[in-house]
Amino acid sequence: MDEITRRAFEGQYMDERDFDLQLMKKCKELVKEYDIKFNPNEIITTDDSMADDVFEAGMKLFLDLGFYCQTTRKCIKFDEWELKYELKNLPEGIIIGEGKDAVVMNIRRVEDSKPPIIHSGPTGTLCSEGDIYVKTLRSYAQERIIDSIGAGTLATIDGFKIRKGTPQEFRAARALARWARQAIIEAGRPGMHINDIAVVSPEAKICALDPYNGIRKTDGLIVAQMVELKTSLSHLSLVEHLMSYGCFIGNLMTPILGGYAGGPEGTAIVTVAEHLAGVICYNANYHYLSLTNVKNLNGTDRRGLWTISIVGQALSRNTKIMSVFDCYCAAGPGTEILLREAAAGGVAATVSGLHLMGCGSCGGKLMDHATGLEARLLKEVGVASVKMKRREVNDFLNKWLPTYEEWLDIAKAPKGKTFQELYDLGSVKPKREWMEIYEKIKRELIDFGILI
Repeated sequence: MDEITRRAFEGQYMDERDFDLQLMKKCKELVKEYDIKFNPNEIITTDDSMADDVFEAGMKLFLDLGFYCQTTRKCIKFDEWELKYELKNLPEGIIIGEGKDAVVMNIRRVEDSKPPIIHSGPTGTLCSEGDIYVKTLRSYAQERIIDSIGAGTLATIDGFKIRKGTPQEFRAARALARWARQAIIEAGRPGMHINDIAVVSPEAKICALDPYNGIRKTDGLIVAQMVELKTSLSHLSLVEHLMSYGCFIGNLMTPILGGYAGGPEGTAIVTVAEHLAGVICYNANYHYLSLTNVKNLNGTDRRGLWTISIVGQALSRNTKIMSVFDCYCAAGPGTEILLREAAAGGVAATVSGLHLMGCGSCGGKLMDHATGLEARLLKEVGVASVKMKRREVNDFLNKWLPTYEEWLDIAKAPKGKTFQELYDLGSVKPKREWMEIYEKIKRELIDFGILI
């Protein structure tokens, strides 16, 4: 980290707005130079050369612009040989979790026969503190098909509103880690991998590191990037501490589809660049591709699925980067639309060489709108679709998307119900009404030949 810190202080000075303008301009130029084109009827491209072009364009963007440090207002830049050295030395796989609950997470390739790993949980969704939070996480951990759980965000701790950088945020970090451990123990999976606790300040996350009651070395924490292609000294300092502690590091990027990078083509390019930044600056073990639609906060429409698919193919064809599609959906739990979105995300990501994370229902904006049942379906679809080819998945999606895409507008998307309304709080099992909806969508997926 010393060399990265030096470059953060000695790199080219640039106003942040100028960096944004350069990124916008460069993305447009690269889309034109490499002739990258989104086709709404070919959601899963079979054009290997275009996937390779997206990778080359993303690498060029990263090498030309660098990783912008908001603290010093300097660009952290690298030579091509430095980046290629880091990529060459990435491992083929890692073991996450411990004991009987440990799982192997391997690099996946396009149309890979190995099933994806699923990291699950409320994915940053606001959750009630205490017992409801524990039971929400338990609803994921008790699903044997799920490999890892992560954290939601608390609005309050001991009834006190949580604000960034306050004592309450530091207390919340400890509580989130402790409650996650409680949830996996109650689910009978004490060694299960915990992939994050969701607080904003990098400094507060350090409070969660505790081998006895919090984040162990077999668990992980997320280090975020700011939109687009930005970091800070606080985030780099968190990386330093996590490397010293020895736990796993997840690189979280939230590329905005319709933001600085423009449409799906430019967004794909900047997303590849953000993966590369996570490799060389964050020493990340895995990467969360948390694509966000600028309007609807989801990644499950045609443009979003095309973007994550071309990025997954670009990375898996050219690197050993382990990327995880963070399946953010417009609809909420207790609705057919959420499960339809999850099914689409599951097949698109799996055939494209990605792992899975989810589901982020209602764009992650509504309190307690997260349950383990939608994550179960996401993983089931991912496992089942390993037998499929890209052309088959594309044919399926062109038939499946019309069953839900008119409901993706944030004003129309059904919000569903809360965890407390959909689960029995004694047994922590889904209620009949939620199970009936889940079983209906499964029957449809069986008729489509996705599930057996």
